[in-house]
Amino acid sequence: MMKKVAMIAAAAAMVLPLGLGAIAPAQAETTAFAAAKTAAKKTTLTLVSSTSIKKAAFHVKSGAPALYSASFAADKAKTTLTKKGTLAGEKTYYATKKIVVETKATKTAKAKKVTYAYVKTANGKVKGWAALSKLTAGKFMAADGKTVAKAADKITSKTYTLVKATNLKKTAYHFKGTQPAVFTGKFAADQSKVTLAKKGVLPESKTFYATKKITIKQNKKNVNYLYISNEGWVKASVLTAGKFMAAD
Repeated sequence: MMKKVAMIAAAAAMVLPLGLGAIAPAQAETTAFAAAKTAAKKTTLTLVSSTSIKKAAFHVKSGAPALYSASFAADKAKTTLTKKGTLAGEKTYYATKKIVVETKATKTAKAKKVTYAYVKTANGKVKGWAALSKLTAGKFMAADGKTVAKAADKITSKTYTLVKATNLKKTAYHFKGTQPAVFTGKFAADQSKVTLAKKGVLPESKTFYATKKITIKQNKKNVNYLYISNEGWVKASVLTAGKFMAAD
């Protein structure tokens, strides 16, 4: 067993980002990534294998996959993944390394092997480890078949009739499943109208606090939106009352 651990540790040392040298406990890539300043969520997993791969292009399938930094134990086949943000869609990322880890078995799920790839953008500003299952091989291609070199999307906005607007007592919320869309809201000064423009999605594994509520006429129905502090307006029906609680 110790021989196997040593072999995996040696392999991991070969594929770590340049500048890290040999594996050291609690050592991770010193890379920057724009993300909300929240407590980092760490998960320690069994390291099954670690290899270098030929540089290959990938893009995001859907949503905003989590991006992690990774530290590797020096004396055992373990790696600790720390969430540092999310990968944006409509961009091309390049993978150069790959690790296979095994999750811990729980009361509701069996242990399973998951592959992570070390990816980064062409300019190197975004880099880290992402689950390979969340990525699609190849460069990102716009709908018209042209490669997107720079994110410069037109913000989609729509104006609705404002039925009601109220302030709320600060209340905790979280979400389950797909990351909900977040919108900016622009209110007309002389009429009951509000224009919502999508600005992104809510980050995962967090507690959010709502302080305002609006009701708008959407598809001939009254629909409620909550204002989430430091984020924006989110449809109330996709949120669950209460603080976020980790599965374990």
